[in-house]
Formats: sequence, C-alpha cells, structure tokens
Amino acid sequence: MNYGILKNLTRMKTLLTAAALLVCIFTIFAGTGEAKGKIHRLTNVTSDVTEIDGRAALHIEIETNRTGLSYALSQRYRADNRLVIDIEDVEIGKNLPQEIALDGTIAQKLVLAQREDHRAVLRIYTVQSLAHEDAYRLRTVPGDAGGKTKEKLVIDIFADGGKALGTAVRGHTVVLDPGHGGSDSGAVGYSGIREKDVALAVALQTESLLRAAGANVVMTRTRDADVSDTDHSPRGELQARVDVAAGNPRSELFLSIHCNAFTNPDAHGMETYYYPKTDNDERFARLLNEELETAGGLFNRGVKYAKFYVLRHTEIPASLVEMGFLSNPEEEALLGSADYQKKMAEALFRAIVRYFE
Repeated sequence: MNYGILKNLTRMKTLLTAAALLVCIFTIFAGTGEAKGKIHRLTNVTSDVTEIDGRAALHIEIETNRTGLSYALSQRYRADNRLVIDIEDVEIGKNLPQEIALDGTIAQKLVLAQREDHRAVLRIYTVQSLAHEDAYRLRTVPGDAGGKTKEKLVIDIFADGGKALGTAVRGHTVVLDPGHGGSDSGAVGYSGIREKDVALAVALQTESLLRAAGANVVMTRTRDADVSDTDHSPRGELQARVDVAAGNPRSELFLSIHCNAFTNPDAHGMETYYYPKTDNDERFARLLNEELETAGGLFNRGVKYAKFYVLRHTEIPASLVEMGFLSNPEEEALLGSADYQKKMAEALFRAIVRYFE
C-alpha cells in the first residue's frame, strides 16, 4: 500500500477517535446539566380545614418551582395513622421548616426529610386511621399562572377517616329525633343523668358524622328545648316531631333516639322498635339493633314491634332505639360517658349507611 495513503488513514482515524471522545464528554456534561435542571424545589406549605364533596377535610398544598413532580406512597413504611410519601428529584427549600404543625383535630404535624440523591420523604401524622382507601387523596395541580409556583402537590385528609362508607349516604336526607327535651326530661338515672341530655348528645354526634359523609340531616331539636311552639303536652310534642319530618318532603328516614328506664334496677340492655307501615321499617330497626349490639356490648333485648306515635305517624321508614337503662346504675354510667355516647353515635351512623347501601 502507498505510504502516503496509509499515513492519511492513520491521521483520519486519530481525528475520528478524538471527535468521538469529545462527543462522549459533551454528552456526559450535557446529561448532567439536564438532570440538574430537573430538580424540583419545595418552596412552601399551606393547610386549612375545609369541606370537600360534603366532607370535612384538611387540605394541604405543597408548592414547587417545576412541573412533573414524581411522588408515590411509600412501600417501605406504612402505619394506619401516618401518610408517608416518597418524592424523587427534589430539594427542600432552605426556608421551609422540616416540621410543620397542622390543625390538630384531623392531623397533628407534617414532617419533611431530605435524603440522598435528591430524594425526600414527607410524613403526615393523623389523628384517625388512614386504613380506609377513601381516607385521603393525592394529586398535583398547576401552580399560579406566570408565578414562581409551577405546580402543587395537593393532599386532602378527611375527618371521617374514610370510615363513612361515604358515598352510601351522600345526598340522602335523614331526620334525627333526640327524645324528650325542654320541659320533658325523660328518664332520670340514680345519679341524675337525664335521658333528654344523652339523646341530644348522641343525636348531635350522629348528625356530624352524617353531614361529613355528605348526607342532609333534619333535626327535630338541636338544644334542650320543647319541639312544639304551642302544645307541650305529650301528644303535642310527638306530633311536632312528626310535623318536622313531614315538613321536609325530601326526608327518607326517621330515627328517634332514647334511653330506657324501669322500676327494677336490674333491668338492662338495648332494643330497637318499628311499626310496619312500609316495607323498610323492620329492616331499618334490625340494622340499628345489630350495630348497637356490636358497638355497646350490652344485652340485646331484640327488635320489637310497637305502636309508638312517631313510628305510626311518620310516612317514611322509622325506628326508635333504646340505648340502655338509666335506671340500671352500670348502664347509667355508660350512657353518661362521652366515650360511650360516641360509640352509640357511630353505631347509629353505620346502621344508616348500611340502610342506604
């Protein structure tokens, strides 16, 4: 081969090798610059308690300076009362606190921790369990147009913990009737606990649970007062409660809440009543009976037929519950306790949810 040609080929090979090396070096540095440019910076965290789809919720927004934030629920650590989120390609802003106090009723605090390789972990410590799939929601939304915030990670944590079987009662209308009130104390226990007070406390908590799940609630009374404006006789008061239900044409279910009493202090247990004027009166009473027995653990006296005024004269399915005996010292102590009242409200709520499922 001609020596001059061989020399030129060798020179060309050297140039090509050098060019390839330059391309490789450029690619490495360019790639590094591109990766660096994709790092998100978390700049601010805001939170407030609001209502979302008829449910009380803690609404949290975490602001970032770029779009396309990569996040996922942590697979490494799970707990019923902690929401743990892994975030990739992110830096926590220098002015952002690592621990932020939240409302205290739905969630206690939010903790941000920076990890290696531009990863971060976000932990939210909640008051109630997050085990139910409908207890929280995660999503990203666009930031402010033309502003420094390009995207927000939005976290909604619901006050009901998702336990509400939420969608079942949403949009339905329920009438709650706390027994007695005002001039009528109802039964009174040995230590002075009054039926009208227990019934109202349980009814108000049940109302709160129903509203949080999206139901419409009509209360025959919301305070210690007579229901009728004019006739406070037993019949007049009962008719006033029926009139409240009749005056709301959307009403679908009527629940009257009571405590029992008897001359013998040994009488004990819970029971539910119905009058079979519709196809669903007995069914509703049975659901209430099942839930009260499970929640309270008292002796179950059964589901019973009765001609109580409010059961016969309300046109919608109705039931009356007796949560226990105020004339029984042990049950009086239970019925007067806030914890037991909460259990009763949750039981009534679950029965109503099951009715609409």
